Amino acid sequence: MSIFTWLNLILVVLFGTTAQLSLKYGLHISSPTKGESGSLKNLLLSRYFLIWFICYAFMTILWLYVLRTIPLSQAFPVLGLMYALVPIASHYILKEEVVFSQWLGISIIISGVILVVN
Repeated sequence: MSIFTWLNLILVVLFGTTAQLSLKYGLHISSPTKGESGSLKNLLLSRYFLIWFICYAFMTILWLYVLRTIPLSQAFPVLGLMYALVPIASHYILKEEVVFSQWLGISIIISGVILVVN
């Protein structure tokens, strides 16, 4: 297994994280205000929905490549890093609150992924 393959796996995680943040931000800015309706339509036509879609398309393509080269028992647990990166990114980018128990869970997830991959 080459470093290139592992970098692709990290890209899968980063694309997934970016997609989730983009979708959340798109939902946030397309929410109805002052009685306005059609927030779903606003979301579907927003650039953030397009970013979400593109990220998931690239993520899927890279994931197919990764599955051809890394054992599933090692590759799949790395996807768990998204469960750690999404709250961290949400905290810094979307200004969402992350409480101590979440930070503890994030550290356990990261530790678990390191143990499984080695």
